[in-house]
Amino acid sequence: MNTASNVVAPIKIMRFDHIQMDVANLEESIEFYGRVFGFKVKEVGMRMLVRWAIIGNDQNLYLCMHEFAAGRGVANDGLEITHFGLIVDNFEGVYERLKGMGVKMFYDKPLAYHSSRSVYFLDPNNYKIEISEFDGGGIDRVASA
Repeated sequence: MNTASNVVAPIKIMRFDHIQMDVANLEESIEFYGRVFGFKVKEVGMRMLVRWAIIGNDQNLYLCMHEFAAGRGVANDGLEITHFGLIVDNFEGVYERLKGMGVKMFYDKPLAYHSSRSVYFLDPNNYKIEISEFDGGGIDRVASA
């Protein structure tokens, strides 16, 4: 029996703090995210014989990376996170800018969804990154229209 007295309120989340990734080459990944997004190194270190780095930007978005050189090209046979999505302040021209940076595109053009557009590309570790036009693909924008 479910009563109001035993219902637990959900935890309120303010924003995403960071994304943790295993990377094959720490320097290569730091260079890529610095070149593409302007991320800067916040901390680096070694923990239990594993090199790691935290990089971030002025909007307090952080990527945490652990170097796992033996993981390059190793297939993941289980469930996985397929990509992470980011919003940019100027979606127009992002596709051309990324191509100009020599970034490996996942699709040959931006994808148009019912309420937003997205560009997908790969980092040096083949993590898929999505750049979207609107937060949440425009879902809340459409619902309130």
